[in-house]
Amino acid sequence: MVIAALVDENRSGAWARSRLLKDKDKTAVPDLLYLEVASAVRRLEQRGELTARRAAAAMEDLMALPLQVARLRTLLPRCWELRHNLTPYDAAYVTLAEFSESPLVTADRRLAAAAGPRCKIELPPHDL
Repeated sequence: MVIAALVDENRSGAWARSRLLKDKDKTAVPDLLYLEVASAVRRLEQRGELTARRAAAAMEDLMALPLQVARLRTLLPRCWELRHNLTPYDAAYVTLAEFSESPLVTADRRLAAAAGPRCKIELPPHDL
């Protein structure tokens, strides 16, 4: 969702930006988010889907977001419990949502359908 908020100019990007800004001072993310976003932005730039200038702007925008960052080590025990149904990366987001008693906002419908998460999962509308 953060990647869409940073680089998508379509309706899904607008939805992601509005959702991200809704609770901007309370949005919690695992620290791996920064590397995941950097990897995705790099891939989009290499494919020619983003200019170097737009990619750099996306990274600057990412660093400016007022996010509450959780260290992975604190999430690891619950992430490990979820290993049969989720990747460690997805489990980090689920675990953080569970611990913070906040909904997990994602566009990943596969993640939303997985067994195991105890948090509310919020998906974008189907028409995006």
